[in-house]
Amino acid sequence: MRARILFSAGVLVVASLFLSLLLAELILRAVAPRYEYAARADYNTQSGRLVERFPNSVTTRPHPDSGRRHLVIHNNLALRQHRDIPLAKAAGEVRIGFFGDSYTENLRIAAPYMFTEVLDYLLNLGKHSVNVLNFGVDAYGTDQSYLAYRASPLAENLDLVFYVFTANDVRNLYENDLFELDSEGRLVQKPLPERPVWLPLLSRLYLTYFTIDVVNRAQLLFGGESDPFGNWKQPLAQQWLARGLRRERETRQHDEVAEAIHGRITGEQAEEDETATPYIALLQAIVRHWRDEVEAKGGRFFVVLLPRRHESRAEAIFADFKTINLWREFFSHRLDDDTWRFQNDGHWNEFGNQLAALHLYRHSAPLLGGTPLDEAELHAALGRYYAAFPEFWRPRYGVAPAAVEPAEVTRLRARYVPLEPAHAY
Repeated sequence: MRARILFSAGVLVVASLFLSLLLAELILRAVAPRYEYAARADYNTQSGRLVERFPNSVTTRPHPDSGRRHLVIHNNLALRQHRDIPLAKAAGEVRIGFFGDSYTENLRIAAPYMFTEVLDYLLNLGKHSVNVLNFGVDAYGTDQSYLAYRASPLAENLDLVFYVFTANDVRNLYENDLFELDSEGRLVQKPLPERPVWLPLLSRLYLTYFTIDVVNRAQLLFGGESDPFGNWKQPLAQQWLARGLRRERETRQHDEVAEAIHGRITGEQAEEDETATPYIALLQAIVRHWRDEVEAKGGRFFVVLLPRRHESRAEAIFADFKTINLWREFFSHRLDDDTWRFQNDGHWNEFGNQLAALHLYRHSAPLLGGTPLDEAELHAALGRYYAAFPEFWRPRYGVAPAAVEPAEVTRLRARYVPLEPAHAY
């Protein structure tokens, strides 16, 4: 009898604990959207990318400045586009792929304002049928973007491939530790450890990142180091690997070596410091392999440098590649950073995406043949495009105000946001 009572009490305690944790998880999902990014990433030992997006997933995210929430959808191929992409390439279709990190994926703004969609619209005003595809994933480094290209079923049919470089990509090569150069300078992919059975579940829970956040705050309150317990902004799976739970890997994220590498790229570290040199060589080897694979399939490969001084300094690293330096192009407009960046976030805002789309259009349209639109035609076209979508944002520069016919509104929304529920507009 006593054993039965103890068993019943134990079951009650376990059930109460489970329900309490479930309730806490549901509350966090409602009130703590900052844990959303890390909880929605997945660890995958097959692709080698550490984290991936889920196909056919829908969530919302607040705008960094306005706080207004917008839909974030990853389509049938887990691309951050609010339209599905067919695997088969249509006759005469041109496919263009953009690979990179948060600047490419653009989680912080509504889908129609991403540079990839604006560019898609502009290029489709020419004589070709064009599909601009957004392969970006927040926090990806060069290594992960390259692996994303290799793993994509769309890679065989990409006519143009753009890799968007960010200054932290070189440090990411050290932190992720996915590739190395052998004694003969050949690129070698390192094996990943098998994930523990508990990792997928804990990686998905907001409670996991809430716990990391609380422990770190407590440590800092009592004079401890920053992020000793982990980083609530990064997927647990990626932290698990980077923090060396596998014996042969040491803690790498944001250690002295990582900071020295980043300092060399950003100009904050003297060039005489050789810490970054092997990782710059590794970056070049990965991008070279990537370019060669694209060209072997009949495509063309480009490196895009963000409109920041850090990335512009790295132009010499890509001397052997076709490079688009947005730093020079953005500042030909003599606009300060506050114009094209969020006030509360370092990423480019909707206007920054508009500028990027315009500059990339000027580079891409001639590659497709035909005559690109002139400035007046571009401004008028952009006016019609933006008028078709709700007033999440309205451009102040480079766009001629325009009225748009209802049929054109329907066509543009069917093209760029067909996966969004009807109540979104």
